[in-house]
Amino acid sequence: MQNKFYVIVSVPFIERDFDFYIPINKKVGTIKNLIIKMVIEESENAFFDDGCKSLYDKKSGERILEDIFVKDSIIQNGSKLLLY
Repeated sequence: MQNKFYVIVSVPFIERDFDFYIPINKKVGTIKNLIIKMVIEESENAFFDDGCKSLYDKKSGERILEDIFVKDSIIQNGSKLLLY
């Protein structure tokens, strides 16, 4: 899977972690929206999208820019992210 990264996304609001394989040739904003949809579905609507959610690097706390491609962002294979 050279064109995908494995990431773990923590969602503090519902106190759950999710594992994803994300394509590296898509923009971070597109991936964030897909992750939000999956989290809403998996949490049986306990999580909601208020339009203000962002992805952050869990280790550094740095917000991940949404208008760049995953491969050009700070996301790497095995990254731990926050959806907050």
